Amino acid sequence: MRKAKLKKEKILDFGILALRWYLVFYMINYGWSKLTLSQFGVHDTSILEQPIEDIDSFYLAWHLFERSIFFNIATGILEIIGGILLIFNRTLLIGTLLVLSILSQILIIDISFTTGVHGYALPVRISGMILADLLILYYYKDKIIIAWKNLTNGISTKFKLNGGYF
Repeated sequence: MRKAKLKKEKILDFGILALRWYLVFYMINYGWSKLTLSQFGVHDTSILEQPIEDIDSFYLAWHLFERSIFFNIATGILEIIGGILLIFNRTLLIGTLLVLSILSQILIIDISFTTGVHGYALPVRISGMILADLLILYYYKDKIIIAWKNLTNGISTKFKLNGGYF
């Protein structure tokens, strides 16, 4: 019985490790493509020669994202940092929280701008990545609870409202 439980734990550990590396690969890949300014843009310039109301929102968004070097560099650096944080056990929880916020924003952008051209392929892929991130967080829920308690233990406000603390 003990061997079966040990084997199940090892399989689960390996599964979580695989999810971590899946996210590491994609976060660093996405980040690098932004740092090299190769992710966004409209490759068929005839699309941008049409009246603006005739251009799909995907092409408009990708054209505008391409034009902002700051957006590409800032988001690329954050994605790479998130991926790197997922590698190390000491920084895993910070990495999963950072990656969750980044992927949530990407999901909103993809739902808002890509479904007209690409359908739901990109939002489905990002949703899968968010699910992987949430599974990692769930796996380490005991550590998250300890961290939350340590962060919030003994915190009180210095401000009073109507004679009492709020």
